[in-house]
Amino acid sequence: MRHRVVGLSMLLLLAGCAPPVYGLRPEYPRPELEGHGFSGPLRAAFVEVDSVQPTLAWESFPDEDELIGEAEELLGRVSYDLKIYRAEHDYPAEVIYARSGLPWPSHRVETPLEPSAEYFWTVRARFELGGVTRVTPWGRIRGPDSTDLVVPSPFYYGLKTPAE
Repeated sequence: MRHRVVGLSMLLLLAGCAPPVYGLRPEYPRPELEGHGFSGPLRAAFVEVDSVQPTLAWESFPDEDELIGEAEELLGRVSYDLKIYRAEHDYPAEVIYARSGLPWPSHRVETPLEPSAEYFWTVRARFELGGVTRVTPWGRIRGPDSTDLVVPSPFYYGLKTPAE
């Protein structure tokens, strides 16, 4: 099975398609994988953003095509939680920025990030369903093996800030 996942990831990289994700799919910056799995591991790529205070964007929750019957009527109070981690040796280190209760599926980072620096970010939806608060999984790229289950995940979405 692992060979199929690595092969699928290779095809996605060659085709220029966005990799599959768990949780909410980012819209800006779009996630990418790098590496090829044969002589080195696949990992989240650090995609350069346009500012040290980028506006991160992700798909809204819920996907209206996924709602069925009564679920649409029971769903209420959707908000989003966002975390940005400083990257250290291609791994999320400490949380340097976090926001909860964001009302929209985008957010402009309020505190400037360091220029020419690499970060990981992730987002999840928080919502009520039938009066009970629930959350989606933290967003991340689907990795080729069980390492994508580690929290914080080395498959969170990568970003790199521009030089000043």
